[in-house]
Amino acid sequence: MRDLRNSLVGHPLIVTFVFITLCLLPVMIMRDFSPDNESRYLLIADEAIQNGNIFAFTLDGQAYADKPPLYLWIVMLCKILLGKHSMFLLSLFSLIPAFVTIAVMDKWSALDKNQDRIAVALLMMTCGLFLGLSVFLRMDMMMTMFIVLALNSFWLLYTGKGNRRLQEILLPLWIFLALFTKGPVGILMPVVSIVCFLLVKRDGRSVWKYLGWKTWGIIAALCAVWFVGVYLDGGRDYLENLLFHQTFGRAVNSFHHKAPFWYYLVAILYIPVPYTILLVGALVYSLCHPERSEGSMRGEGSGDKEVFFCVTIVSTFVMLSLFSGKLSVYLAPIMPFMTLLFVEVLRRTGWKKWMSWALGIPAVLIGVAALASLLALSLFAGIPKVTEVLTTYSFLRSWTIKLAALLLLSGSVFVLRYLLLKKNPSVSLVIFGASLLLAIYSASSILPKANDWIGYSSLCETIPPEASVSAVQVRRPGMMKVYLGREVTDYQKDFDAFYKAEVLDAPSGSNTPSILVTRTKKLSSDKDLAAFVENNKHWTVGPYVAVSFNNIPQL
Repeated sequence: MRDLRNSLVGHPLIVTFVFITLCLLPVMIMRDFSPDNESRYLLIADEAIQNGNIFAFTLDGQAYADKPPLYLWIVMLCKILLGKHSMFLLSLFSLIPAFVTIAVMDKWSALDKNQDRIAVALLMMTCGLFLGLSVFLRMDMMMTMFIVLALNSFWLLYTGKGNRRLQEILLPLWIFLALFTKGPVGILMPVVSIVCFLLVKRDGRSVWKYLGWKTWGIIAALCAVWFVGVYLDGGRDYLENLLFHQTFGRAVNSFHHKAPFWYYLVAILYIPVPYTILLVGALVYSLCHPERSEGSMRGEGSGDKEVFFCVTIVSTFVMLSLFSGKLSVYLAPIMPFMTLLFVEVLRRTGWKKWMSWALGIPAVLIGVAALASLLALSLFAGIPKVTEVLTTYSFLRSWTIKLAALLLLSGSVFVLRYLLLKKNPSVSLVIFGASLLLAIYSASSILPKANDWIGYSSLCETIPPEASVSAVQVRRPGMMKVYLGREVTDYQKDFDAFYKAEVLDAPSGSNTPSILVTRTKKLSSDKDLAAFVENNKHWTVGPYVAVSFNNIPQL
């Protein structure tokens, strides 16, 4: 037993990762694929496997050059190995990169106490955006991992640590893999961060030392192999789409997610929730009270590390703000650096009073929200508004939801106790992060029922395997193909077009059943659609209603 205890104490990150995995495991196993990006990646992978494509992809038969192939290859490989798409297996390719990122940043921070290392790991893991990307099926966490590895390789070169020859090869390799995972940000963020840092250090002449012929030669050689593969697989048009339309088009005049310059000034306030005040506060403090260090000193204790983290955050923030296309998820790569910037500020200043407020305020807010949820579920369930919500989402009545709220409330109380009475911020951070993860574990038991609202699997299970399927007033119904194995005709918001094509002009004498899928809440605003549903056999699954219209009577 003592050996086991010593082993656990000697490997705090392993203990932390096991705890995180156990807490997130139900989500990784039971959650349905969302009809947005997740299902889209599955369909692209299915078409690539069916058509034998490796570098050039299609979605519904149309060229899809939006994303590089690395993540799609992983989705394809998982499908080939298992014969089906597995939420658990694919989730691992978000969770494991998150763990690698935390491990790299942990070594980079060089904290001495195991308690502090666990606290920082949980702080990073339970930041809202970072936590979400650790389980959702997106390539952002994998790109973040490669960017962190690239900048860490630069730091080792800059400080003269480790095997220089190895890091000179790894730096361009990590940059290319970041590019190969998500796109231009993967190459721009490391390069811009390195250049800006060296300029801030008044060492601009050293840029070529780290980003010289060897670095760019390796990146260019790997890109050449990729582009040749794209050309052979998809032709000249696909290659031009990948290189120009999807790159410069999105940056200069985005055809998707166009937003104003100040978009990220708002986004940065909610992506680190619940640690917004703590992390953004550390960034503001570092900018307003920069660490002074001798120009000849490099590395630990010189302040260079804090400067590097701060420059990485600010330069990336400004760079992304200049692009036309913006999404809050694009800020994912700065999250690890915001966490470690806080660590560096804390190392320099010690725990300040404002930090106690920065952690205490969200703890109080979460505690109040948890208490309100408990009261609503237990005492105020008879209130009309509460009753309406609980009737629609009946799974919220589960005792595990109440337990999750109780865990959050208890966690908030203990966070305040250790923060204010025992003056132990590390324990407060551990309790804060652990209570959030335990609450997720408890609440995840409702997923089998909540999946009716998350994805299309429950709905598609009710549709006869031979039925033709149409949709009206449904978001991305084409993603049902993942479950049905056949196309779904999308009439968007036009019920009249559906009725004419599928009823009035439909061939007579067909024995093939036909199904219409629509959203229940749309029936109140479309009388013709409501009448069609009422006059035919129908059933509801979550927010959807499916209508069987074999031998339909005329309206």
